[in-house]
Amino acid sequence: MKKNIPLVIAILSVVFFLGLILKNEQHLKHSDSIYIQLAPVDPRSLIQGDYMVLNYDLSFYDVAVQKGRPHIPMNATAIKNKSSVVAYVALDAQRRVVKTSLDPQLLEMYPSVSHRIVLKNPDNRLDRLYPASNSFLFAEGLAECYQAAQYAEFKVDEKGNAILASLRGEGLKDLACEKRKKWWS
Repeated sequence: MKKNIPLVIAILSVVFFLGLILKNEQHLKHSDSIYIQLAPVDPRSLIQGDYMVLNYDLSFYDVAVQKGRPHIPMNATAIKNKSSVVAYVALDAQRRVVKTSLDPQLLEMYPSVSHRIVLKNPDNRLDRLYPASNSFLFAEGLAECYQAAQYAEFKVDEKGNAILASLRGEGLKDLACEKRKKWWS
């Protein structure tokens, strides 16, 4: 019996990780795409390859000011000590984020083109909120190609959970960087 314990643990570990992979694959397959514009990005070299720090241009929008209501300005108190924050985004016809707010009334103002998204909150600052990932790993030697990235494509489910799917260039065109690099070169 004791001889089988490591085998059982190994099998349970494999089943657990396969479940996570299948869950994320379903998320990617059945979720809506939204595109967030990138602010200037910073490619860096690591021992294992290259990565790019992603800075998102979320442009927070105060709904209360637009409706003429008294309001508490959007600041760190609204997000203080929360590891993640639910935000609401208004999208244009190409599903690019044009407005972001912490106020759910943004959904009422733009009912047909709005979405909720969960943002990570590492520093309790509005300008440091980001969806899913703030960096993008890629194969060594593709930094020049990925510098052309202007948008990040996220797959977002109905609860607002996001997965970074790809980086896109001008006009939301696929950069196709991985196809440019051959395994033998």
